[in-house]
Amino acid sequence: MTNHNQKFEILDGLRGIAAISVMLMHFLQDLSIPMLQSAYLSVDIFFIISGFILTHSYGEKLSKESWKVEYLKRRLIRLYPMVFIGLTIGVVSLIVMKINENTTLSLGNLASASGQNYLLIPYLGHFSVAGFVDTVNQNLPTNNDPGLFPLNPPVWSLFFEMFASVILIAAIRLGEQQLLRMAYACLIAFVIYGILININDHKMAMNFNQGWSADNFIGGFFRVGYGFSLGVIIRKMYDTKIPAKPHWFLVRFIKNDKILFLAFLLIVAFPTSIKGTYSLAVLLFMAPALVYRGAMLNPSEKIIAKICSFLGWLSYPLYCVHFPIGRLVFAYIPHSDLHIVRTAMFAACLSIATAALLAKFVEEPIRAHLNKRLFRKHQAAPGRPVNAA
Repeated sequence: MTNHNQKFEILDGLRGIAAISVMLMHFLQDLSIPMLQSAYLSVDIFFIISGFILTHSYGEKLSKESWKVEYLKRRLIRLYPMVFIGLTIGVVSLIVMKINENTTLSLGNLASASGQNYLLIPYLGHFSVAGFVDTVNQNLPTNNDPGLFPLNPPVWSLFFEMFASVILIAAIRLGEQQLLRMAYACLIAFVIYGILININDHKMAMNFNQGWSADNFIGGFFRVGYGFSLGVIIRKMYDTKIPAKPHWFLVRFIKNDKILFLAFLLIVAFPTSIKGTYSLAVLLFMAPALVYRGAMLNPSEKIIAKICSFLGWLSYPLYCVHFPIGRLVFAYIPHSDLHIVRTAMFAACLSIATAALLAKFVEEPIRAHLNKRLFRKHQAAPGRPVNAA
């Protein structure tokens, strides 16, 4: 019998550090020597962790036909309130950029993108939005794609998170070998599609940063399919005490939580993808090993357990609000283009504080109210809610 009250503090900590790495990658992207270039792979770790946690929390319940609709309602309540908050901040940031002439969007573009994004529908139109530093210089961008969710670009992964949440209803019934075949089929499609994207751009390399824009939208389905399937597999392996796959070689070197977090930081700090081969190695060998080992480990100290729990709680709201907050900070802090690191650190601190306040005093009360209204006759869902991102 699954223990739904079991905590996975190390996975909480991993998710929190991953969210921070994505935030810093965005804020520091305009440096002459970009930092954390591999942090986009954090999204793939999010997908694996989500597959694991959702299987842990809902796997047994989803075997009952009557629970499927309730599960989808709970997923929507868990994800959408903070998405709505982030999109609303994003509308404000785009209006500011429009006033400052930092975007080519028209009012029609803004209305169309807003209407679609609030419905969690990808916007496939085209307009440009300045990068963080360009908002200071008031440069009109010529080729800066804000992606499928121009109000708040990171929401693209939450669209695929919702898609995977629906697919879990069927995937939970599959055996380990069936899931493994599905995962590697998605990875093969992911690789092929990434090669085709770069061929279209006259490059000979594999592109694994897929799913965020109209040009690589289809790849997002392969990307989440691979990560989410692996997460479900790892949870089933955890239940039956199956040892790690031989090619997840990193498992044998991760003796404790500190080594695991260090390994993750080294992975995202790697300065180049080596034409995609490094990213492929992370996806195939390292990312699943981190999640598998993280599920098995307990915090080595009480303070680490508390920090991990806090980071896990913070990770989702931070992921949802940091980008539009960063836009506003870079637009209004004087000389931010000359002091990118200093401005980025201020934006990061403001994002963390804002995310915590919004989660505590806005999002959580909204979710509690919705749960009370919709599920009066039911007890709360088993386990702690996943901070999927």
